[in-house]
Amino acid sequence: MIAQFVIAFFLAFLTMILALRLGRALYY
Repeated sequence: MIAQFVIAFFLAFLTMILALRLGRALYY
C-alpha cells in the first residue's frame, strides 16, 4: 500500500537525519 511506502520512506529519512546529527556530534 502507498501508506506503508510513505511511512517507510519517512522512517528512513528520519533515521538518516538522526545518523547525520549523531555523526556530526561525534565528529566535532
